[in-house]
Amino acid sequence: MKKSLIITCLLTTLIGCKAEKKQFSKLNASQTNVMFQNTLFETNTNNYFTYPYMYLGGGVAAGDFNNDGLEDLFFTGNMVPNKLYINKGNLEFEDISKTAGIEGDQRWYSGVTLIDINKDGYLDIYCSVAGENEPQNNVLYLNNQDNTFKEVAKDYGIDDNGYSMHSTFFDYDKDGDLDLYVANYPPTSFKAPVNYYKYMIENHEDRDSDHLYRNDGDKFVDVTKESGISNFGLSLGVVASDFNNDNFPDIYISNDFNAPDYMYINNGDGTFTNDILNSFQQTSFFGMGVDASDFNNDGWTDLFQLDMNAADNFRSKANMSSMNPEVFYQSVSLGLHHQYMQNSLQINQGNLTGNNPSFSNIARWSGVSSTDWSWGGLFADFDNDGWKDLYVTNGIRRDVNNKDFYNENRAFFDKMENDPSYKNKEEEVELLSYLEKMPSEKLVNYLFRNNKEKGFENKSVEWGLDEKTFSNGVVYTDLDNDGDLDLVVNNLEDTASIYQNNSVNMNYVGFNIIGKNNETPIGTRVHIVADGQYQMQEFNLSRGYLSSVSPRIHFGLGTSTQIDQVTVEWPDGKTSELKGIQLNNYTTIDYNKQTTFVEKDEGIYSDEKTFETVVQEAPFLHKENPYDDFKEEILLPHKNSTLGPALAVGDLNNDSKEDYIIGGAIGQPASLYIQQKNGSFRSVEVPAFEKDKFYEDLGIQIFDADNDGDMDLYFASGGNEFNEGSQGYEDRFYENTGDATFERNLKAIPDTRISGLNVSVSDFDQDGDLDLFVGGRLSPKKYPYPASSRILENKSSKDNIQFVDVTKEKNPALENIGLVTSSEWVDIDGDSWDDLIIVGEWMPIRIFKNTEGTFKEITEQVYKTDHRGWWFDIKKGDFDNDGDMDLIVGNLGLNYKYQASEEKPFKIYLNDFDKNATYDIVLSYQSGETEYPVRGRQCSSEQMPAIKNKFKNYNSFASASLEDIYSDKMLEESLKYEITNFESIYLENNNGTFIAKPLPSEAQYSNINTILVEDVDSDGNLDLILGGNLYNAEVETPRNDASYGLWLKGDGKGDFTTQLPRNSGLVIKGDVRNIRKIRVGNESHILFAKNNDALQQIRIN
Repeated sequence: MKKSLIITCLLTTLIGCKAEKKQFSKLNASQTNVMFQNTLFETNTNNYFTYPYMYLGGGVAAGDFNNDGLEDLFFTGNMVPNKLYINKGNLEFEDISKTAGIEGDQRWYSGVTLIDINKDGYLDIYCSVAGENEPQNNVLYLNNQDNTFKEVAKDYGIDDNGYSMHSTFFDYDKDGDLDLYVANYPPTSFKAPVNYYKYMIENHEDRDSDHLYRNDGDKFVDVTKESGISNFGLSLGVVASDFNNDNFPDIYISNDFNAPDYMYINNGDGTFTNDILNSFQQTSFFGMGVDASDFNNDGWTDLFQLDMNAADNFRSKANMSSMNPEVFYQSVSLGLHHQYMQNSLQINQGNLTGNNPSFSNIARWSGVSSTDWSWGGLFADFDNDGWKDLYVTNGIRRDVNNKDFYNENRAFFDKMENDPSYKNKEEEVELLSYLEKMPSEKLVNYLFRNNKEKGFENKSVEWGLDEKTFSNGVVYTDLDNDGDLDLVVNNLEDTASIYQNNSVNMNYVGFNIIGKNNETPIGTRVHIVADGQYQMQEFNLSRGYLSSVSPRIHFGLGTSTQIDQVTVEWPDGKTSELKGIQLNNYTTIDYNKQTTFVEKDEGIYSDEKTFETVVQEAPFLHKENPYDDFKEEILLPHKNSTLGPALAVGDLNNDSKEDYIIGGAIGQPASLYIQQKNGSFRSVEVPAFEKDKFYEDLGIQIFDADNDGDMDLYFASGGNEFNEGSQGYEDRFYENTGDATFERNLKAIPDTRISGLNVSVSDFDQDGDLDLFVGGRLSPKKYPYPASSRILENKSSKDNIQFVDVTKEKNPALENIGLVTSSEWVDIDGDSWDDLIIVGEWMPIRIFKNTEGTFKEITEQVYKTDHRGWWFDIKKGDFDNDGDMDLIVGNLGLNYKYQASEEKPFKIYLNDFDKNATYDIVLSYQSGETEYPVRGRQCSSEQMPAIKNKFKNYNSFASASLEDIYSDKMLEESLKYEITNFESIYLENNNGTFIAKPLPSEAQYSNINTILVEDVDSDGNLDLILGGNLYNAEVETPRNDASYGLWLKGDGKGDFTTQLPRNSGLVIKGDVRNIRKIRVGNESHILFAKNNDALQQIRIN
């Protein structure tokens, strides 16, 4: 018995030790015979310092060049010959480069794209050429159908002599043949000032521009200027796709440095309009490769753009560039857009403004924002589950942004750049020896699995893709025809990587598409439905970075065993429906053999949407006063001077029609708008408002303070511009003396000077008049030091309005309670007394029970005491129709640079760390088991100069933990807050206790500043209208701008369904600060107040 037990244990151990086959297997070059290596040959006179574009890498293309049913591989070489490998089967290849005639000459070959340019059924090769070597013309290798090629670019008129990185073929004019867009990167100093880019956009030479060539049959004609795309940019990525679903292909150009990206919308008449500022709220700064695909299966093409933001603490602080605030804002003011150093995952929201698409960058929410120095990204379904995953190549040959390297060699480089005696002395000074001192680190590429509504998850190591390389171009291709997508990567200074995909137990379907008259079918769309799941693929070869992907269209089907529908949209507008498509097979679809075409099913469509923006004659325009919060509080996470405007609705002149008041910034008076009989609004001048215009109006409450039948006003003054205790933080009470005439009553309220924002009303003591809660938003210039809030009891008589501060007697816990943003009076336990719930930034949700006019905190009894957030608003409603009040609480959301969890909280510390009698802010996050500061050495030392003395270089700071930098003792003595969750939530009231549930994922794409509870569609269930965004972030933290407003439809059971803006008509761009419903005649309208923007009015249809 004992012996058999030992044998059983040994067998179990042996079985357990057997390596489980991973999703991908790296194939050895000795097995595949693919020996290509994109090697660079640097010398004293030819290296990164003399040619800074040396590390941009090369591309790769996959396609069946000899029509044998197996996809072959082509690689571009920068300083080595191009290579062509013919697939012989069994994942073995033959190098035919020399005999094929494609190795090239001394040119610097960069990007490659495949095309059957003469429609003979054989793929040809178009290569983009950059570099310093002459000639610099692009080349076209025409396939002779015998494994040899002839260079004919000049014959076709496309031997572009720009500084080309990549190109894409597409039929922009819908004449049935393919035109060509060439993306160029003209040599530009990396130190060029921002205004240089603006100047060059307006004054560039033809060679500096990208180029568009129209196919006129046997020849291509340069139509760059007449088409409207003459531009200046440092173009590293180009992708053509129909972004607005009008059947005309558009173009996206990804540009490096301060050069803005371009979004060329096809006007359908042979011209394009650059819509980048309208369609995108932000872009990447160092824009690299770009890919376009429908990753969320909604029928709209999304976009992924690469940048160079590291996820690793050390590399981000030692190697990555810092964002310069002055340069950033200058770039914005010159119209070069909000560009941030991060990857961008731009989800297509549809055509929200006319025929132009609108995008939201959800890279942080999705988990794909930071992949180090990245080049190419490709969407493809690598596990055949029906959802497109994302592969990213990264790695730079040397860490050219390493700050310590340049600091240590600053004297030498200053002489090389400025001393005439050093000119052309690269050999004498042995320049290469300096370059070889520069740090260099190979990196693992990323493969993110698509987790649908949960974003993406990095599976690189788990799926067997843990090789460290300097990777550039990448393609997907099914090299062994087994139904899953393999990967091929062009590496710098390394043999090309080929990864075999080992997917099992998942179904697929693939298509070989032949276009009309044998044209390469670029722009063709294939739609499928399998077991009710929709997918769409657009035929497009130039994808990712410098590369050309497999011409076969591939769909993963997961465990689906049948295909319900296959629809093909051809570039000429015709549509085919296919029946009887076989699973786990590649099917050929030939346009020329289609016997019937069907009309495209547009569905039942109505122009009328639930919401409609009302055109106002002269809308209120909020004008934020200029103030730099970061001058005194360098490490602030966001401005505190841009929190307005306030907005309030009420009948102010007793005519039974609702009016509104909107607050102004400092120097701008509040404005009163009276509703007219025709439903319009007239601005009425209020002398008291004009007199008080140097207050910042952040909270306004309209209520009848003295029960005289007309509405009075309470204004909360706030902001961060004045010193603590300044008169600028006086709240104001305006008494309605009749017919909307208001006079300030100085004696009505206590003279307490706290920077506030929120004011809410309730007869908390049930004495027949309305009392006030007034929230303290912040302690000016001492963020995040807590502010005090107040309860003001109404003790007015007939002739004397009087509010008394009863905080100490009624609720002393409000003293220094925190940075309050919102409050709600709600009877949570059904005892008919309004309880008080308060939320704020860095605060937990605080719940105070009202016992006959006196308050006691019961948070611990009814909810979590430690659920801190950046809570911006709270609203009540019976969302599950059970008779009690539930809550909606708006938080920062999950699409921000700051992330938090129970295991890895996000923290802030406040202390005088350097003992210079000023408060210092330290933000921190956790990586692994170690806590690090969010900000780097440069900006941290600007606030605390002693840091530079303690950490002499960037590497030492990058290696230091938070405790190393600030000491355990100082951190322990600091004011400290931590957050474990930034989700916006629904709190269900369950017999007086609350249970939290996150709002739908779309509600987490941005912060929620303001909430309106309303039964929008009159179905008896309460819905939510959400407004948000946070434009006031410091520049190294990309602003929250992904929200276009959101309608969450309630089901009466506590669940909500997202109603997308393109369907609902609810489209609100901007930094939305307040939402109020207003009755206009017999209609329901909604007002949206935005910071530094015009008021928006929307009708509910």
